[in-house]
Amino acid sequence: TYSVPMNTLFLDGSKFEANANKYKFVWKPTTLHIRLSEKVANLLGLMHLGSDLPSEGIISSKLIMRKIDEAEKITPDTVAGGEKALKEMRSQLSQYFMKSLEYEEKETICGENRNSYYKTDHDATAMCLKDDYYSGLGSNMHAAYNTQILVSNGFIVSYYVSQDRSDTRTLANAIEQFHKWYGRYPEKLCADAGYGSFSNYEYCEQKGIQAFIKYPSWNGERTGRNPALYEYVDEKTITCLGFRKGVRVKLADRKHSWPNSSFFRVNDCEGCAFEPYCKRLLKIKTGKSRIFEIQPHHAQLKQQARDLLLSPEGIELRVNRSCQVEGAFGVLKQNMQYTRFRRRTLDRVTVEFALTCLGMNIRKYIRFSIKNSLPFYWKAPEGLASETFKKPSAKRIINRLKKRKKLQPNEIAKKSYKKKGKC
Repeated sequence: TYSVPMNTLFLDGSKFEANANKYKFVWKPTTLHIRLSEKVANLLGLMHLGSDLPSEGIISSKLIMRKIDEAEKITPDTVAGGEKALKEMRSQLSQYFMKSLEYEEKETICGENRNSYYKTDHDATAMCLKDDYYSGLGSNMHAAYNTQILVSNGFIVSYYVSQDRSDTRTLANAIEQFHKWYGRYPEKLCADAGYGSFSNYEYCEQKGIQAFIKYPSWNGERTGRNPALYEYVDEKTITCLGFRKGVRVKLADRKHSWPNSSFFRVNDCEGCAFEPYCKRLLKIKTGKSRIFEIQPHHAQLKQQARDLLLSPEGIELRVNRSCQVEGAFGVLKQNMQYTRFRRRTLDRVTVEFALTCLGMNIRKYIRFSIKNSLPFYWKAPEGLASETFKKPSAKRIINRLKKRKKLQPNEIAKKSYKKKGKC
């Protein structure tokens, strides 16, 4: 028997199209419901029945129903316009009640954590897919589910199916699923930049997991095209991109945007080659200093993940991540031609995905059994040096900023899309 070692896991996610009608989707009517509540409040004000209404927010259908009963008891002389106007107001209030019931039903189906569902599969959520079978651009909404897999030594050891549109919020749930099945947490976890958030780094730290997880700006920093603006040194000091030291300061006239954050000031910015790049997102680009708002704990965890990824072990895990977990989805989608769920509802889709992953594992196990060999993946050679980021060139960065054009998201998708069959 061959036991799969599970000290190091590779996490990745992919979206599979659901078995639902593409055009029959419903958006969560939160904004429309608020507007309806404003109309109800105005109407009840004209009928002198709005004394106990909430000052803001949504008026529930139960409250509207109670106001309908109260409206039947008032006399025509209490409203402007007499009996005819009162009759129209009662009719309008009944219509608002029916619309409120419709909105509440849609909001109940959507739940708190998503904004859409499909009429033919209420559990399916509107998502953008990378491979769009209709337009090819990945910019249209489709009914889909978000699937996550944990891979070790080429085998899928755990899975998680969710309605989340982003992979960021699925990491903790996927790891907890693994812990539920195996009774322990992995020692190391490697994932791409889609999972590199502060909450995920904190979660891994709390569970004692070494997070070999890229952050969103990883590729820009690695290539030197978009380097980090500062390096966190300690609680009182940072070093900016131009090698100037920044000190921690307190600003009475400025509020904190994030919890547990601190302000750091870097002086003598005039004459710095990176000043246009450093201040490109500021409204006021002049001045001799630059203020950074930093969450110290986030900066520490981010730099810790960077150091792990640049180490020889991190290089080995990055290579194996692209081979193992990306390869697993490649086998599912290309070799097994499994790109769309056949069943509906989250529970049935989860069972279907579990059986598919199990089938892939069995195929792989039989293949290695026939060859009488074990899975082999790249290992870092002894003496491999740690990787370093490419040194950024201020001149190249500034020239690129001058040539950059502002494009809409759909224009960016069209520009980056390559038609199938063409190199």
